[in-house]
Amino acid sequence: MLTVTSQPSAGAASEDLATAQDCILRLEAENARLRDRIRLLEKALFGPKSERLIQDPADQLRFADLLKEVDELNGQLERSEQLVQQQRQTTEPARRRVRRDLDQLIPEGLREEIVVLDLPEEEKISLQTGEPLVKIGEDRVRKLAVKPPEYYLKVFVTPRYADPADVCAGVLSAPAPDFAIPGGDYDESFLADVVVNKVAMHLPLYRQEERLLGLGIEVSRQTLSRLYIAGAETLRPLWLRMKELLLARGVIFTDDTPVDLQVKGSGKTVTGRMWVYVAGGAGPPWRVFEFTVDRCKKRPKEFLGEFKGYIHADAYKGYDDLFEQEGVLECACWMHVRRKFFEAVDAPLALREEVLRAIRHMYRYERFARTHPTGGDALVLAVRREKITPLIDGLFARTRRAILEGEILPASAFAGAIGYMHNLGDALRTFLGDPRLRPDNGESERALRPLTIGRKNWLFAGSKGGGDATGILLSLVQTCRAMDINPFVYIEDVLRRINGHPAHRLDELLPGNWKQADSYYGCQRTAGPATPTTPTPPQADPTALP
Repeated sequence: MLTVTSQPSAGAASEDLATAQDCILRLEAENARLRDRIRLLEKALFGPKSERLIQDPADQLRFADLLKEVDELNGQLERSEQLVQQQRQTTEPARRRVRRDLDQLIPEGLREEIVVLDLPEEEKISLQTGEPLVKIGEDRVRKLAVKPPEYYLKVFVTPRYADPADVCAGVLSAPAPDFAIPGGDYDESFLADVVVNKVAMHLPLYRQEERLLGLGIEVSRQTLSRLYIAGAETLRPLWLRMKELLLARGVIFTDDTPVDLQVKGSGKTVTGRMWVYVAGGAGPPWRVFEFTVDRCKKRPKEFLGEFKGYIHADAYKGYDDLFEQEGVLECACWMHVRRKFFEAVDAPLALREEVLRAIRHMYRYERFARTHPTGGDALVLAVRREKITPLIDGLFARTRRAILEGEILPASAFAGAIGYMHNLGDALRTFLGDPRLRPDNGESERALRPLTIGRKNWLFAGSKGGGDATGILLSLVQTCRAMDINPFVYIEDVLRRINGHPAHRLDELLPGNWKQADSYYGCQRTAGPATPTTPTPPQADPTALP
């Protein structure tokens, strides 16, 4: 028996072919996206971190005029810097640049310990005459050394007095100091050591516990944690005051980073966030950190409250409601825009380099205006108006034309970078009109960098209170480091004074106004025996931050 199968019509075959071609195109686009993602992951794991643009010299001809103009500006800047340097050399003593002397590496007044390497007495006799040898000179070799400081017990003795002639006068004694933790067993210097070791030197509490145990001092991790949180609560008024001054500044840089939060009793963690708010404009560079248990969009709104002014931020959608408030202006980040274009390698090379060069020249103009020794706000605004604004307008027009004329695929990463830039729109131009503003959000990203280093060591916050404490202490320590203040000296000094300090003079204890007290107790000190131990009070790291 013959079975006759019907052949598909020409229309149906054409439709199936079109469907197959669409499917192939979608798969090819998805394949390209996945390959691009794999490339980015491989670069993040194994590749260089620099985003420097490697160029073919022949391609620079397209920007010959622009490069010439920028080179002229850079030449003017270099000549101005050379002039300033020459003026400095005429007023300052010359310094060795190749290898600095030890005196230039250490502070003045550093204690010296003399070690005399002398001959034995029996060798100081002349073999010829038997008379003592005559000292004709000496050689000196200086070396920087360390002698570990000591943990010791500070004993407060308060004498009590009575008047034998008047038993009703009662007992007289000096008032007790305003300790940071009343009734505690640990001095403010110990609290400052715990705080700075964790926040500035990234030493987790369990390592501090092990270090102390190695010295024969048994202080449990739980005790260290309680001291850490109690110290932060003592300093909370300073954090609140810094927040008030930050919000009054009118220019804020903000960003956030994840911090794991341990869930009590479950042994698991959830993702919390640490937000940073950096004050822009003139004045102390306040860095205020706040810990939250999530990344809800209400978090920055709750912190900023009724703030009016400019906010530098990334394109996180949680900020959208904030920017819709009256008086709040968004300053988008050109650094993020550039990174999008740099990572998008699926565009014609000439187009990609044209976009990246335009952004680079924008930053060169900005650097010239800000670092020119005879410039100022007027020069910054003039350079932005005459040079940077045309670059930005041309960049928007060029990328729009690339989309409309089909130079790139609509589903490509480069098209995504263009969409990212155009969606930000005028927010990328906000900085042009105010010299206090910057083209990017780099200030807050740099402020978060020490936290990301510490997070790799202490891994998570053990509780919401611990996260809040870290936010308070990070604010004070990182503001000190930004102002070249030793955080250990500052934290110890303020802990000794804050509980007895008048509330209306709280600003005196802020890093921008702080001066170390000459004394704390107004009493006599009597030196007693102490057992030497090892750790040195942490000093500010000049290479960190910023």
